[in-house]
Amino acid sequence: MSLVSIVKASQYDKSTVGRALEESFKNLGGVEKFVKPGMKVALKANLLMKKSPEEAATTHPVLVGELARIIKKAGADVLIVDSPGGPYTRSRLEDIYVATGMKQVADEVGAQLNFDTSEVEVQNPHGKYIKKLKILKPLVDADLVINLPKLKTHGQMVYTGAVKNMFGAIAGITKVEYHFNMKEYSRFADTLIDIFLSVKPALSIMDAIIGMEGPGPSAGNPKEIGVILASENAFNLDITAVNIVSIDPKKVPILKNSIERGLCPDDISKIELVGEPLNNVIVKDFDVPALEGLKEIRFVKNDFLKNLTGVILPKPVFIYDKCIVCGDCKRSCPPKAIEMIDKKPKVKLSKCIRCFCCQELCPAKAIEIKRNKAIDKIVKVAAAIYMDLRGNRKH
Repeated sequence: MSLVSIVKASQYDKSTVGRALEESFKNLGGVEKFVKPGMKVALKANLLMKKSPEEAATTHPVLVGELARIIKKAGADVLIVDSPGGPYTRSRLEDIYVATGMKQVADEVGAQLNFDTSEVEVQNPHGKYIKKLKILKPLVDADLVINLPKLKTHGQMVYTGAVKNMFGAIAGITKVEYHFNMKEYSRFADTLIDIFLSVKPALSIMDAIIGMEGPGPSAGNPKEIGVILASENAFNLDITAVNIVSIDPKKVPILKNSIERGLCPDDISKIELVGEPLNNVIVKDFDVPALEGLKEIRFVKNDFLKNLTGVILPKPVFIYDKCIVCGDCKRSCPPKAIEMIDKKPKVKLSKCIRCFCCQELCPAKAIEIKRNKAIDKIVKVAAAIYMDLRGNRKH
């Protein structure tokens, strides 16, 4: 059984984060257990898009920088790696490294920033759907991969953490193909699990000092959580993280499927926690909008009211007062459901697969995910009647 370390960290100053990281390593057996002199260590951060650290959409640079110091002190070289949303090009990487604070910390501690945009094909025998795929070459070349996720809500998958962070091992717009080919949330969750298993990071350290709640993973609100989590087992780490923010793991598609695949236990009591007691760090008022939307999706999946799918399911809504007409939503839409008409984005809901890439990659936070509240009430009543009728037929 892999341990999950919980260490309190109240702010992003270097001394606080540095001490918390040292304690995290101590809880898991020490830095030397993972890092050997001469190693090439890849730090796979969450660098979703051009966001400042204060927006809580990306892994905080202080955590990345202090971890790099520890690794370099152990005698290894450090490379900061990610494939953000959108095109995977050197110029885009340069912009994102600057915006997220990665360039500054890399310069300070002597870490390298990755600009190698090539891919390598790897075999994935433990994958459910994906037995072979291409991932970023620097992750394949590294002697050690450390996964550095951010704890955030997610409009499509409820929560994004350690396992989901490895989606960034897929280069650029290839991610769009995975979204389009795996439209159903459960299949997409298994795809994300398969991608994670193809990389197999040796350690995951989660930035949960300030997380994101509300309409994440990019347009939500910063939320103080006050912990750093670490584990050799990313699945156990994610189970722990969602328990901290009071989300039922079985309502998170990735974790529900991970449990069914035997990759993690079905209850937090079956995971050995070290460091701060879980009850001391629970956050009870964490805003998770996607939970209600998934209830509707599961209901529609039961072949009931499918003709109302377009109004039942959550949908992207454009806030034109905020829109900067950049066209990123159109370019990031896997099924090509968005068009620019009279310099305004419009979505064709009949083509929309509810991946919400548009909302995730909108730099202006000009897209909201909304549901029809009147239909929502009708659906809940109809669902109760439908399930009651099914139960009566079984008896």
